[in-house]
Amino acid sequence: MSALTTLQRGVALITALVVLFIAAALAIGMQWHTSLDLRRTATLVQGDQGMEVALGAEAWAEQILRRDYQQNPNATTLSQDWAMPVVLPVDQSGQTIGKISGHMEDLQGRFNVNNLVGANAASLQQFQRLLAALNLDPLLANAVSDWVNAGTNPNPTGGAKDDTYTRLQPPYLTADAPMTSITELMLVNGVTPRVYAVLSPYVCALPVQVGGTNGQSATTVNLNTASGPVLMSLDSRLTADVTSQIVGLRGTNGFTSTQQAQQAFTGIGISVPTTAGVNSSYFLLTVTAEIGTTHVTLYSLLYSKGGKVATLRRTFGTL
Repeated sequence: MSALTTLQRGVALITALVVLFIAAALAIGMQWHTSLDLRRTATLVQGDQGMEVALGAEAWAEQILRRDYQQNPNATTLSQDWAMPVVLPVDQSGQTIGKISGHMEDLQGRFNVNNLVGANAASLQQFQRLLAALNLDPLLANAVSDWVNAGTNPNPTGGAKDDTYTRLQPPYLTADAPMTSITELMLVNGVTPRVYAVLSPYVCALPVQVGGTNGQSATTVNLNTASGPVLMSLDSRLTADVTSQIVGLRGTNGFTSTQQAQQAFTGIGISVPTTAGVNSSYFLLTVTAEIGTTHVTLYSLLYSKGGKVATLRRTFGTL
């Protein structure tokens, strides 16, 4: 065999190996992209399934609120079905493909920061008492009031307007309007992440109520669902010990009427504040649907009035 023939065979072998390597690389690449496309498609399908399941849970929550109203139209209490958390499997073609969990919160068991719209002095004092009950600076109430009310002049004690926020990096302006989400609080001067973490479980941002002498009226606090600090915000005489008594008197069944609540308050020498009641119309539904490796979280603001329930706001993934 000549040297030339041997060289030709060697070149041919090397060429074959290179071609084989390229083919293997292309095959692996195609397999990778196919696998990636399948995973992406599965994630999209699971995400759509999760959204539909979450919306189904929202419709179910509306039915629960309607049924609770029919059973007891005069009071909203923690013993009703709306207050019960739910965890259920999600089945498809006889197989479990995930689970869904959800719970509702009575937002009228919290303080509505939009009660400050219109420079409502009584609501401002109530918010200050709530902040004090949480060991936070009561002057933060002035900054929040400046945020939701129009005008250019800040409150001289703790207030903040555009001249404060435009100096920040990045700069921004005050809303000069009611908050649409309670997370907006994090933009207010003085509300640090620590302050927000402490305050957020006790406040909400509900639509402004039309009526009253100034064109709007405050959203009432539900005595049946409010926590101790929120109850303390209703009156300066409502100390931690007194509110503990009130919580004990209401129990899980709650007060069936304002008159019954008044009897309990009379026993401790205090009248039921006009900013309090025993019924609620606003609820926050939180639903988490887990389908495969995909998680979908739905937040819905539900409004229940007279046996009719509507979704006022719906967000996925963020409050």
